[in-house]
Amino acid sequence: MLLPKRNSLVLLCLMLTCCQKIDLTVTPEEGNTTSNNSVQTANIVGTGEGTMERPYTVTDIRSAVHAGKDSVWVIGYMVGTAPRSMGNAVFSSDATNQSNILLSNDSLCTDTAHCIPVELTTPNIKATLSLPTNTARFRKCVLVKGIPSTYLQRKGLRKCSAGLWLVDFDLSSIEPQDWGSILL
Repeated sequence: MLLPKRNSLVLLCLMLTCCQKIDLTVTPEEGNTTSNNSVQTANIVGTGEGTMERPYTVTDIRSAVHAGKDSVWVIGYMVGTAPRSMGNAVFSSDATNQSNILLSNDSLCTDTAHCIPVELTTPNIKATLSLPTNTARFRKCVLVKGIPSTYLQRKGLRKCSAGLWLVDFDLSSIEPQDWGSILL
């Protein structure tokens, strides 16, 4: 559903106070950084190109063939984790598995058919993105960077190398082409 333009300013003001950025290992690109070298999110548009500015959605990864060696950015909600298999998925903030997270387009998702698994391999990535160390971010929006591949016998992301939390950003209330107009 598209928000009326007059409400965009109110939403923009709310987002200014709600977004928290975490830059793990991203090397900021020329012209896409602030004075303190953090990545600007003002230009994020969900057109499915796999870049930070135009990330794939969970649906893009689930429905298309993106396997390769190149990392891509994907936006979604962290809704759970899957210890050893998707059949063991846990959609709860009290999960103990740190090896992966499940992303969905729906923050209330409890169905693995609507999720993609994201492999967390390094201690830094696990500390920053895993559900057991980030229980307050359960069901929050996140941008993650990884290699599209089969993981846990599903289309997902392997070797996650970066993440960016978008606290209180609601994917469902705004059309992807309008994301850039409300993110800062």
